[in-house]
Amino acid sequence: MSASVTILYEEQRAHGNSFGLHTLVKTCVHDALNGDRYRIEKMLADARPLKGVQNVLRACREELDLIAIDGRDVIAVIDNDAIRHHLKLPRTASHARVEQEIRRGSRAPDRLAIVLLVQNTESVLKAAAECDASLDPKRVERAVEHKDMLERDAIFLELSRERARPLRDCVLGRMPSLRTLFDLLVSKLSHTTGKAAPTKNARAPEGKRTRRGK
Repeated sequence: MSASVTILYEEQRAHGNSFGLHTLVKTCVHDALNGDRYRIEKMLADARPLKGVQNVLRACREELDLIAIDGRDVIAVIDNDAIRHHLKLPRTASHARVEQEIRRGSRAPDRLAIVLLVQNTESVLKAAAECDASLDPKRVERAVEHKDMLERDAIFLELSRERARPLRDCVLGRMPSLRTLFDLLVSKLSHTTGKAAPTKNARAPEGKRTRRGK
């Protein structure tokens, strides 16, 4: 079985597999494992920005057997609001129902884990703004309301800096769905890096709004 993990994102913009949200996710995992950064980067190198929920859904249903041909785990990170709209499911439908529909017809459903970002990627940016008192509200507005991809990436990359760990812990505390992705990756990678995964009682605190140092 492969030690690597493939992560499927809806991201519209990326340079290869380098984009802000995935950089943030990798940094959070490194925070927890505090291991060989090169090894963690290598294991999480296969991040695929598929440019839309419809393409992530297609990959989950039609391409999973090829993606996971070496036995690797595949994680699909999907905006909760977008996938419900795409599948014409009501807001009241359970997460289990949504996941069932995503898996429908999949060629390798046992290799697939699904993370529904509640409500969406923009929610992570809003959580960052709630945690970071120094983040300019105009930047957040451009990233969230105007869908400015450059601004969004810039915020995620700033949140990924070494000194921003308290802010990352705060964001994980405010975003249980992002925490789910984090927990999945830490559990998977801890078995191969030799680092113990954090216990359930070691959840990141919700944290308070802080101001970054210069």
